[in-house]
Amino acid sequence: MATKTRAYGKRGNDNIVLQLERLNIRSPQKASQGEERRPPRIANENTEGTPERPKSKKNKKHRKSLIFDRCDDIKIVNVDSKTTRHLDPLTCLSEVSTAILDFADWFRVWTSHCNFIKIAQGTYGAVFRIESKAEPGTFTIGKLMPLRAPSGFGSKTKEFTAPGAGYNEVLLLSRLDELPGFVQFRKAEILQGVLPAVLQAASTEFDAAHGDDITTWWTRACSNATQLWLFLEMTDAGTDLEAVITNQVQFRLRTLNSQALTVVEIRDVFWQVASALALAEQRFEFEHRDLHLGNICLTLAKDIVSDSGHALWTNKASILVTIIDYTLSRACVSSPVKSPTYSDLEKDPALFEGSGLPQYDVYRDMRTELEGNWASYRPRTNVLWLHHLLATLLENADTYRAPEQNQLARHLADLKQWMSENSGDNTPRNAQDVVRYCEKHRRNGPPEVKKASE
Repeated sequence: MATKTRAYGKRGNDNIVLQLERLNIRSPQKASQGEERRPPRIANENTEGTPERPKSKKNKKHRKSLIFDRCDDIKIVNVDSKTTRHLDPLTCLSEVSTAILDFADWFRVWTSHCNFIKIAQGTYGAVFRIESKAEPGTFTIGKLMPLRAPSGFGSKTKEFTAPGAGYNEVLLLSRLDELPGFVQFRKAEILQGVLPAVLQAASTEFDAAHGDDITTWWTRACSNATQLWLFLEMTDAGTDLEAVITNQVQFRLRTLNSQALTVVEIRDVFWQVASALALAEQRFEFEHRDLHLGNICLTLAKDIVSDSGHALWTNKASILVTIIDYTLSRACVSSPVKSPTYSDLEKDPALFEGSGLPQYDVYRDMRTELEGNWASYRPRTNVLWLHHLLATLLENADTYRAPEQNQLARHLADLKQWMSENSGDNTPRNAQDVVRYCEKHRRNGPPEVKKASE
C-alpha cells in the first residue's frame, strides 16, 4: 500500500521465463500439518445475482493459516441483502468465504493461540505480525483493512477499501504467490464489528513510537459496531528494506561494524527484485506501481538453494527478497479471459501531489508514462521503480569497500544511469530488459551460479 508515513516492443527471442525459473529461490519453511477448514458457507435467500465463484487454479495450494484448524466455531454474522450484494465483487472469489465473521469472536480464537504486534500503518489499513504461542518464533502476517459500507458512515471514505479493490488485491495475492520473489498468500476473511481493544492499544503504541497520530477515519472505523473489515493473511516476508537502510531495526547481513548495505548486498537485493518483476511481466503482464522500499522485504537464509540444486550466491550475504503489497498493481491474472486487474490512480490525485522524496516523482513519472490510462500495460513503470530502488540503495551504501568491489560499484552506477534513459533505442522498456543487461554484464552483475557442492 502507499504508506501514510512514507507517502516516499519485444527484444530478442531468448526465453527469459526459462532462465528465471532456474532461479526459483525459496527459504526454508516449516511445513504445516492438516488442511485448512473455512467457516461453512451459509445459504441466504437474499443472495440472488451473486456472481458465480471462480474456481481456484487446478491443484493450486496455498500455505495454511497459522490457526487453520481452529476456526470452525467462530460466530457468523447475518447481514441484510443490501450488504450481501455490496460484498459480491469480493466474495465471488473462491479464496474468500461468504460467511461474515464476528470480529470479537474471531479475535478471541486468534488471541487464544497468537500474539499480535502492529508493524505498519498504511493509507488503507494496518499490518500486524502474529506469533504463535505454541511455537514461539513462528510468524504470520495479517493485513487489516476497513471496507466501505453500502451506505452511511464509511461509504464515501476514500481510505476505506471498496469490495472491488479488495477483489483485486486478493486475486493478485493468490495468483502471484506461485512466482519466486512474491509473498505467499494464506487466507482472506471478512469480519464485522468494533476493533478489539488489544488491537486498538497496539495501534496507539505503534503510532506513539513512530510519531504518528491515528487518523480520524481509522478511529471512527475502530469504534463502529457495523464496520466491515477485510483480513488478509500471508507468510512473514521479514523486515522491510526502508527500515533496514534507515536503521529502524537491527538487521545484520553479516558481522560488520557498519549497518549500511555493501555493494555486494545491494547487487543481490536488486537482482532478485528485477528477476521477480521480469518473470511476472512475462507470466501476467505485471506492473507493481508502488515499489517503494517499504514494499520490499528481506530475510536471511544461510542456505538458499534453487529448485535445480544450485546455490545462488558467490558471497555469504544470503539475502532472500520478497515483494509485497499489490494495492496499486496491474496484472492479467483472471482466466479464461485475460482482462487486466488494476487500480485507477486518477481517482487519488493526492498521490501525485507529494514532495520532498524521490518516491513522489516516480508516481508522477508513471502518470506521464501511462497518459492517465491505468488499464494499459506499460512495464516501463517497473524500470522507474527499479531505478528508484538502486539509486536509493547506492545513496545509502556502506562507504567502505574492498578494492575488488570497486568494479562492481562502477557497474551498479552505470546500471542506474542506463535505467534513467527515456529516449532512443537503448531505453530499457521493462524489467526483462534490465535482467538482460545484467546478464550481458554477468561477471560484475548478478551473482555467479555455482554448484552447491563447490
